[in-house]
Amino acid sequence: MHHNNFHLLRLAAAGQVAVIHVCDHFGFQNGLITLLGLFPGVPIFFVISGYLVSESLERTSLRQYAVNRALRIYPALWVCLVVSVFIALAHGVDFSGSFLWFVAQATIVQFYNPDFLRGFGIGVLNGNLWTIPVELQFYIALPFIYRLLPTTRALIAATIVFAAFSIVERMFGRGESLAEKLLTVTLAPYLYMFLIGVLLQKNRRFVSGYLTGRAVSWFALYVVVAFALWTAGAPVFGNDINPLCATFLALLVVAVAFARPLPLRHDLSYGLYLYHLPVLNIFVEHQRTSALDGLATILIALALAGLSWFLIERPALALKHSPMLRWLTAVQPG
Repeated sequence: MHHNNFHLLRLAAAGQVAVIHVCDHFGFQNGLITLLGLFPGVPIFFVISGYLVSESLERTSLRQYAVNRALRIYPALWVCLVVSVFIALAHGVDFSGSFLWFVAQATIVQFYNPDFLRGFGIGVLNGNLWTIPVELQFYIALPFIYRLLPTTRALIAATIVFAAFSIVERMFGRGESLAEKLLTVTLAPYLYMFLIGVLLQKNRRFVSGYLTGRAVSWFALYVVVAFALWTAGAPVFGNDINPLCATFLALLVVAVAFARPLPLRHDLSYGLYLYHLPVLNIFVEHQRTSALDGLATILIALALAGLSWFLIERPALALKHSPMLRWLTAVQPG
């Protein structure tokens, strides 16, 4: 049992993404949905990832770190890919000539969406998986970040630089060229969020002194900052959240993580994130977009998330402790 709320926060973040997608594609909109955009799931995931993945790197060997990351991402992703393809096949999608797409989805190019999928559902089988390549880039970059930026001051400087880059990229780099589109699925516009998580993990004294036990205060401060920035015309909703707002959101997230624990035994967040859009596509394809259909989409995705956790994710994560993998990761070159 974890003595923090990271599982709960990740589930909430995945739920936020799923609810926003359902509302967007089913045509629901009201004030509460708009306010939900103040707590965007993807930036929350990136901050939590920075915190937990850096912690993992510090306590394991580099080989074990790589194995752990692969076991966390790929088994559930591959099963979801197979399920998604069967869903599309059942609705008449022609997958002939789709080998390149399948390889892309199974490796590191999940944002690739060819024309043969445009006519099914919302036009993309599982579009939110664009974050998987970004996460994988975080994982690959982190050991180099530790080597190149060994001090807190260096990390802070890099965070500020990439935060500034994200502002410039959002203002001038969102054109129609291939290079500009590819830039949005690299780690560059989002690295500062990940680095904030790393910084907080590496400065536990700050966390215990200023964040732990103060979640309500940080929530109130975040709302005030977000409202002030929104009034000034800065983006405060969704993935393009202003870096200053994102910083206060990160502080709120870690404060909630170390508030009174409401630990979850099972982590359904990744499964919910993986499955909600394939399920949503079924409802859209059948023109079922009522409020009850939206609720059904979330509930079915949660049920699939539960199956993914118990049948795929938890057994895969248990392999980290298998004797064979321990031997392989302990073998030294030469």
